[in-house]
Amino acid sequence: MTLPCQHSATLENKPLATAPSSLPGFVEQNIVLPQRLWNRVEQFANDTAREPSEVVAEALRLLITGAVPTASTAVSGIVAIADAVEEPAVEPTPVAGSGGVEIQLADVHAEPTDSKKLMDRLLQVMETVDKRDGFTGSHSGAVTKLALQLGDAHGVTGTARVELELAALVHDLGKMRVPEEILSKRGRLTAEEWALVKQYPEFGVEMLRPFEHLQGVRDIVESHQERWDGSGYPRALEGDAVPLAAQIVGLCDVYAVLTSERSYRPALDTDTARQTIEAGAGRLWNPELVRKLLEGKR
Repeated sequence: MTLPCQHSATLENKPLATAPSSLPGFVEQNIVLPQRLWNRVEQFANDTAREPSEVVAEALRLLITGAVPTASTAVSGIVAIADAVEEPAVEPTPVAGSGGVEIQLADVHAEPTDSKKLMDRLLQVMETVDKRDGFTGSHSGAVTKLALQLGDAHGVTGTARVELELAALVHDLGKMRVPEEILSKRGRLTAEEWALVKQYPEFGVEMLRPFEHLQGVRDIVESHQERWDGSGYPRALEGDAVPLAAQIVGLCDVYAVLTSERSYRPALDTDTARQTIEAGAGRLWNPELVRKLLEGKR
């Protein structure tokens, strides 16, 4: 049995199950999980319909959405827990329109990037997006704050910093076109649901298209789910082929999600969040950015 990232879990610090075998195409790691949860992990990882990159993303998504029990289980790294029951494949379709969001943005299309009116309107719109995605606070605002801190630490200045700020704020805009029941689903996504979710960065780009002067922002939004090892989406970019600002937004997005309260789970503790991020350094995220982000959190 193998999984693509470092994993470790214990229940009251006592090992309950360990990895039994290996699966080609994955990095061998040791896992300690309660047997009932291990059965679900094994079923998920052995699903031949899933690519390794999808296992990585699904594992992280399940941790983020609260599928990992936190009351009595100490989790270090990213633990993949999938539903034991395979759901029938139903072709999902994007939400028709975007809940009036595009109408809300219509009169700020020509506003300059440093416009207060533009920023205020985007903040208003993203509050709606955050609520649909199960956040109890301003996730988009938290990502923006983190991204600017990390950008400053990495020497991002001038126009690039303005674009980083705007992109961090609207990185999840495309989720307005993903059905809410898929966004908040705590169990395993079907292949069709996952295919739709992976389109949300491109949906965001489409929604920002009328802002002709925001090409740089659109590029960041499109690429913020790309990963250092090429396991991300939508284009499977690798390493520095991922724009720096998109690397920053993607990393800060995950940290903010892990440390935020959701409507269906409490925020993870700081140590668990740090361990999760550290486990992905050099694989999911630029190790230098990980170092600078976590240094700023000490």
